[in-house]
Amino acid sequence: MKKILIILPILIISTVSLFLIYRYSYNEKHVTILGYHGILPKNLNDTNSEFIIDEEEFERQLKFLKDNNYKTLTLKELLCWKNGECKKANKSIMITFDDGYLNNYEYAFSLLKKYNMNAVVFYIGENYEGKEGFMSLEDITKAKKEYPNIEFASHSYNLHEKNVDDYDLIVEDINKMKEIIDTEYYAYPHGEFSENYIKALKENNFKLAFTFGPDKEHRKCKKDDDNYKIPRLNIYNGLSLTKFKLRLFLPM
Repeated sequence: MKKILIILPILIISTVSLFLIYRYSYNEKHVTILGYHGILPKNLNDTNSEFIIDEEEFERQLKFLKDNNYKTLTLKELLCWKNGECKKANKSIMITFDDGYLNNYEYAFSLLKKYNMNAVVFYIGENYEGKEGFMSLEDITKAKKEYPNIEFASHSYNLHEKNVDDYDLIVEDINKMKEIIDTEYYAYPHGEFSENYIKALKENNFKLAFTFGPDKEHRKCKKDDDNYKIPRLNIYNGLSLTKFKLRLFLPM
């Protein structure tokens, strides 16, 4: 009995130590990249779209991240880590938004600033004049001054529903987008890409490209993932805080 009482604490300490070593090792090789679209207050969110998150839900997620000491990476920090040029904090994540909805500016950015979180907006360039529901170029200019924690990158000028294997079309679109946002970072429309797409991005000096959408891997980013096939985890409306926490914690 005495031996058991002596051995049991040792086994517990050893198990916990091994688990912590595993978690640290795992975290050093992975980053959770969260993929959002729109944010609206619950009383205004009558779209029934899984891509429009309740503002209150979004704030609960940010509060959890803040309370648990998560660090939100910038695009340059993610690239630096991916290329093995620097280490990252043990609890590192990235927050991204696709499309450039005006409600990001109206509701999400102030919350991100409140909780001291960085984020990236992958913007659709053809909306630069202020298409209804989307940020204009003027909005983006104001946002950059008001919210230096927010970055803007490319979600193409107008390649949604277009041929993602047409090299010339992709290059033409890239050149149009450079007049709106000149960036080295890209998110594929619907997460769809081809070898020609990747070739066009490489030849135009893009450093990272993110996937997203149907039939793509919604998982954590691994350090050895292709820099032009960076996966993200979809965060949808109605996702419970418990499931949100599991997405951060589980090795997937």
